[in-house]
Amino acid sequence: MTNRWMSASLLATALLVSACQFPAFDNSPPRPKTTTTPIAPTTTRPPPEARGVWLVGSPALRGAVQSAAAKFDGGPDAKPRLTAGGTTAGFRAFCAGVGLDHPDIVASDRPISPAERKACQTKGVTLTSYSLGPKQILYVKDANMVAVPGVRPFVESWSLPGQPVSDSLTGS
Repeated sequence: MTNRWMSASLLATALLVSACQFPAFDNSPPRPKTTTTPIAPTTTRPPPEARGVWLVGSPALRGAVQSAAAKFDGGPDAKPRLTAGGTTAGFRAFCAGVGLDHPDIVASDRPISPAERKACQTKGVTLTSYSLGPKQILYVKDANMVAVPGVRPFVESWSLPGQPVSDSLTGS
């Protein structure tokens, strides 16, 4: 009887131990971590009271943008504000759509890429480029020039000719 009791006891212990999940003995492949981060733009939208003319893009253009903003007297509702998170992130946010929920201008230290142009085209974003100098390009949404207060006067304050960016993905 003791042998049966001992066998039953060992069997129960083995079952309990095998049911436990010891992390040190986990031989399964690591699971990818799931994220809820959206693939859409990661640029934070300014609060409505601080919206003004919303620029995103390259920190390298901060000086040029601040200089243009200092010369612009559009009032507090049209004050230009740059969120300098990088050119690629700027294009991602810029090309995500039109209207107050999306940036008006992207400050870029390089020409727009064909993939970025296609992303803009897919969302119905048409744009015009303004060259401030070598490696200093500002792209403005055509729709926001009309719909967002302050954008057109700010762009006109540059006194620069704009170049429409064509829908063709092979040229600009």
